Amino acid sequence: MRWIVLLRAVNVGGTGKLPMAPLRAALAEAGAGKVASYIQSGNLLFDLGQQDPQAVADWTCDVIEGHAGFRPGAVALSPAELRAAHEGLPFAGADPKMTHLGFFRGTPSADALDRLVPFCSQGEETALGPLCLWLHTPKGIGRSKLSGKIEGALGRPVTMRNLNTVDKLLSLA
Repeated sequence: MRWIVLLRAVNVGGTGKLPMAPLRAALAEAGAGKVASYIQSGNLLFDLGQQDPQAVADWTCDVIEGHAGFRPGAVALSPAELRAAHEGLPFAGADPKMTHLGFFRGTPSADALDRLVPFCSQGEETALGPLCLWLHTPKGIGRSKLSGKIEGALGRPVTMRNLNTVDKLLSLA
C-alpha cells in the first residue's frame, strides 16, 4: 500500500536534523518500497505492506530512531486520505502559500475551534475536517497568533503543510 508520512518538527529552525537521502536509504533497507521524499521538511512517500496508518507512523518513527537517534512525531496518510483533506478545503480561491493543512490522528474536542477563534486576526480562518485542521492566514503563518495555539486547542500533536506542498505530494503519490 502507498503511504504519505508527514514528519513533525524535522529540519525546521535548526532542530530535528534529518538528511533525507540517508533516511530514504534507511527506510528502503527496513522494507519500504519506492521510497521518495519531497523537500527537507519531512515529507515521505513509500510502499509498505501495512494497512493501519498508526502502525505505519510508528514503524517510520522506529526506523528514524534507529537511524538518527531521535523520534519525531509522524502522521501517515493514504493518498485517498490526503486527497480527501485537500478536496474538503473550505477556503476557495485562497493563496496556496497562505493556506495550511494541519494533520493529526484522533478526534479533537468539540470545542477545539472555539478555543482558536480568539486568536484569529487579519482575516484568518480555520475549519476542522476529519484528519486535519484547515487554516488560512492571509498575512502568513509566521505572523499568525494561531500557529502557537493549534496543538493546545486540538489536544494533540499537529504537523502543518501548506497547500502547495499537499498538491506536490498528491502528484508524487
